[in-house]
Amino acid sequence: MRFGKYVAFALILSFLLVASAFSQDEIIKLNSEELGTHQRPVVQFTHEQHANVLECLRCHHDFDKYGNNLGSEGQPCSDCHARTSGKNPVPLQEAFHTQCKACHDQMLANGAPSGPVMCGECHKRK
Repeated sequence: MRFGKYVAFALILSFLLVASAFSQDEIIKLNSEELGTHQRPVVQFTHEQHANVLECLRCHHDFDKYGNNLGSEGQPCSDCHARTSGKNPVPLQEAFHTQCKACHDQMLANGAPSGPVMCGECHKRK
């Protein structure tokens, strides 16, 4: 019986170690070189908090010519969204602001708890 407890403990511990090795960083700094010098402090984005309530494809999107969302998990936003519009009509800064602020505004309109909607609430000075 005692041996079984040790085996169970070892299995649980190994599962936790493997899961943590493949988990994403809890906080991601939205600091793209594509944007150049930032006028405001860099946004600290809590990926895990958002991943628990949103579908990945909401942010990790890649639309084909028919408007189908193919997904782009693991791909930086700046791979498609440049500093200025060009091949992709939505510039990177506008993509960030539209994605984040529009979702938070929608939550507020629905009476749900929301994230920040004002500049200084995301771009916090330390």
